[in-house]
Amino acid sequence: MLTREMMGVFCLGVLWATALLVAAAAVQDLRDLVRLARRRVVVGVAEGDLGEWTVEQTARALDAAADEVIAFHDRRWKSEIFGGVVRDASGHAHDVAASTVGHVWVTDEARSDATACADVAAFDEVYAQARKAKGFRREVKVRIVKGQRVFLVEEPRILSTVDPRVFCQRKALLVGVFIPVELAVCALCSWLALRLPHFGPTSIVGALCCFAFFLGVTPLGVALREHIRRPHEAYVRGQWSRAAHVRTQPLSAQGLTQRKT
Repeated sequence: MLTREMMGVFCLGVLWATALLVAAAAVQDLRDLVRLARRRVVVGVAEGDLGEWTVEQTARALDAAADEVIAFHDRRWKSEIFGGVVRDASGHAHDVAASTVGHVWVTDEARSDATACADVAAFDEVYAQARKAKGFRREVKVRIVKGQRVFLVEEPRILSTVDPRVFCQRKALLVGVFIPVELAVCALCSWLALRLPHFGPTSIVGALCCFAFFLGVTPLGVALREHIRRPHEAYVRGQWSRAAHVRTQPLSAQGLTQRKT
């Protein structure tokens, strides 16, 4: 028959296994970020349209008491490098080979502008389709055009309007802080749970802390991984509401292609 002590040891084992798995995943992400941050980067100006980033989304109408809302869900991302020339500050021209396997990185602002609602008419058109069973599908496109400042990374092939070194360094710092803090919190909860007398007030508080940590650490690890996703596969999602449509640019100017289903 299992005693309370044996059950406690088993639960602590499960707790630490979960904490170590989350930490191990974070360590792998940290290695990838550090490796990418150390890659050679060419900085220059595009002498033509060099590439395009695309996300395909499905929209669904949400039932809201106070407002009509459309929620967008990402289906897939695609990057395409057209090829061309980037000229650096010294005047040297760097050829960019066309590729469909390279990654195109664009800023959060560019993605936000591209996904904005143009006006009430556009909202009504999308909302009518989003209420149907298949929802509404669209492709949001952001293009790197002539005159933009770009960053080139050869391996892996990246064409970016975001400095990949700064991006990776910031995300690596976040992950680097998360790993020791997560393990330290797990250790503190375990220390409280093992305080004498076992199953006394302090030990019970520690056990409750362990339970709360167990419930929260995996979702927190998933949220961290989503936060550090590379720009070419970053979640866009988003919502439109009738009350909050404030954008006035036409959809064609935003680089948005809509496709009804």
